[in-house]
Amino acid sequence: MSFEDSDVVRSAVRLEGFRDDEFNYQLIRALGVADYGGSTAGECLAVVAEIADGSPASWTRAFERLAQRVESEGRACLAAGRRVSGRDHLLRASTYYRTAEYYGGGATGSGAGARSQACFLEAAALLDPPVERLDVPFDGGSLPGYLVRPAAAVSISGPRPTLVCVGGFDSSAEELYFQLGAPGAERGWNVYVFDGPGQLGCMRTNPGLTFRPDYEVPLAAVLDTVTALPDVDPDRVALAGQSFGSYFAARSAATDLRVGALVANPPVVDMGRYMEAWVGTEVYRMTRDIRPEDVTGVPEDLMPRQMQWGIEAICTRFGVASFHAWRDAMEAYRLGDLLGAVSCPVLALVGEREGVEPRAQFDALVSGVTGPVTSRIFRPADGASAHCQSDNLRLSAQVTFDWLEDELGASPGALPGGSGDS
Repeated sequence: MSFEDSDVVRSAVRLEGFRDDEFNYQLIRALGVADYGGSTAGECLAVVAEIADGSPASWTRAFERLAQRVESEGRACLAAGRRVSGRDHLLRASTYYRTAEYYGGGATGSGAGARSQACFLEAAALLDPPVERLDVPFDGGSLPGYLVRPAAAVSISGPRPTLVCVGGFDSSAEELYFQLGAPGAERGWNVYVFDGPGQLGCMRTNPGLTFRPDYEVPLAAVLDTVTALPDVDPDRVALAGQSFGSYFAARSAATDLRVGALVANPPVVDMGRYMEAWVGTEVYRMTRDIRPEDVTGVPEDLMPRQMQWGIEAICTRFGVASFHAWRDAMEAYRLGDLLGAVSCPVLALVGEREGVEPRAQFDALVSGVTGPVTSRIFRPADGASAHCQSDNLRLSAQVTFDWLEDELGASPGALPGGSGDS
């Protein structure tokens, strides 16, 4: 039914994203964490009108302005003694600052990342129960993280099963809280989220801790810290890798017997192949080498801003001097024979529309590990076909934690007066 002459406008919002595919995905990513209080649809859609399609600088400015407005409103609520309202605003501001930082570049971004962390840390203390800041000593520095514990009403007595979450190239510990921390705690799990070498949350205070192919080394330090906690059952510890984090987590699962189960979302077995498919073979195999300083100030008609940002970001976070040096370094970022050493139960997740290469790497992991594998391909009809199911975190959490509870023999998600339910 259409009322073309109506004087009533039920919504002035138009569901239009961006022509640029990456901008569109990053918008979906910000929208997705609304499932667990990390954003609102209205705020995300309103900011779209302030962004010039395909302009990283415009993106950063617009989301930073949104973050500042939401943070200011949250602080006004706290000053008035309204803790829940203030907390909720700060959680959303944390997401918007992180989203602004995505195109910030380098190791420290635009400064928005530090604000994301600060807003989250303040809000975390107001959650019930509070989320605890827990950093892991490593290589002369530390890996910043948070321990998310369940409320008493959904918690089993004694040590609990625990999920350690490993993010990817541009993730943050704060974002992992919304993706896996909050849904895990609802089901009675401990969940540890952290920023490792190469991730901006770590590099802000540890600029020398860049990405490394042997990620089982920092993950061993994480497991040392987490399994020593009195409320963690060391016999029921799982790893969940998001995006590139699935490569990092799989290396640990192949080499560390403390890993009782692995979630790969989506599986990455060869980071170089994945990156080549993402940026395109012509760019990945270009003969001219480029350093970050070579692209400073280059007009956009000669080199798109996103490519300029990407060269700076990958060189800084992988600790290399140029594009060719980074491409050479990618040769070490493959599982190879380690794939067959993964003998624990594995859950492999992928979206049907993620592309040919992600599906090929999904198939390689499913056929290459030696442990039992459960696989799930999310379809468009599921509303969860985007990368890491950013468009449907509720469904992703259900699939993930139901499987984990089955594999680790745990049923901690007891509702008050009822039985376990995920």
